[in-house]
Amino acid sequence: MNAPTCCLARIPANGKFWLKNARVHDGLYDIRIEDGRVRALVPAGESPCCAPGLDLDGGDVRRMDGDGPVMAGDAADLWVTLCGGRTVAMRAGRLENGGRQDAAAMVGPTDGSNR
Repeated sequence: MNAPTCCLARIPANGKFWLKNARVHDGLYDIRIEDGRVRALVPAGESPCCAPGLDLDGGDVRRMDGDGPVMAGDAADLWVTLCGGRTVAMRAGRLENGGRQDAAAMVGPTDGSNR
């Protein structure tokens, strides 16, 4: 499994997760995404250690509209640079081309067949 696929597989289906070690406008933060919105930004390493999420390892997170810094309360419409270096669009807290079905398609079928 390549790094971007591995990263995408860590996003829980309920849409509540952390983008950990994300580089935003003025440093590294852990960003809470919940219900399609940015719910919180805390200094990197201060999110719960066992909470679901992606470690971006310093990958950039920027607003899609390019208008100002990422802030709590904003819609989670973001450009996210994943752990493998690939930048993907996140709209309303969901990575485009990054849903569970898409991630499974990238690594092949999970039913044991070789379709």
